Amino acid sequence: MWRARPAYAARSIEGAARAETVVMRKALPTTFVACLGVALVWAPAVGTAASFECAARFLSQAQIAICRDAQLSRADEQTARRVASLSRRLAFGQYLGLRHWHSRWAEHRDGCRADRGCLTASYRTQARFLDRLQQCLDNGLQRRACLRNSLNIDREAVRR
Repeated sequence: MWRARPAYAARSIEGAARAETVVMRKALPTTFVACLGVALVWAPAVGTAASFECAARFLSQAQIAICRDAQLSRADEQTARRVASLSRRLAFGQYLGLRHWHSRWAEHRDGCRADRGCLTASYRTQARFLDRLQQCLDNGLQRRACLRNSLNIDREAVRR
């Protein structure tokens, strides 16, 4: 009784049976990729921003404006990605401070409502803050003081 062996054991199988096993192994990933490509093309396009789901039921006016504008949506995705990458480099207390700062900034952003200029300025302010935070993390000598000063400067900017 002859049993088919997996492709990694093909060297012990002779002749045509070996060729069929190897061909089958190569054809499977190609078929899978083709099916995945078709599924992605036919999947319904749902707008998403990195920090929230655009298809959610209750969105603020600012979030709706971000979902409708490709540039603002891209800025939101970049901001969320940067916050996530920086948060992995922080100690727990600093991480909590960053999350608090980011949530306060989101409240400030939502205060812009659907004003595109205000939203753009808000994302620019957040990007500058994240740039300063990145510099603080890259300078290891006075990291704690640098982080504290960056947070204090930007707290004053949000209050205004």
